[in-house]
Amino acid sequence: MPNTDLTTNTVGWRDINWRKVERYIFKLQKRIYVASRRGDVKQVRKLQKTLMRSWSNKVLAVRRVTQDNRGSAT
Repeated sequence: MPNTDLTTNTVGWRDINWRKVERYIFKLQKRIYVASRRGDVKQVRKLQKTLMRSWSNKVLAVRRVTQDNRGSAT
């Protein structure tokens, strides 16, 4: 029976280095922009796929929805 203790692979929400996460996402977005300016469609698709599947992008999106963007329309 596999270990079902989920606390071994989880990161505390307050323990996340948000500055590092934001910097990583920004750099990846910048690389996508530069590749698109070059016309390198294959590289753009590859980087977009990396961005969509990245853990950093997912946690940053959740943070923006739950904490940063607390407007009346959200």
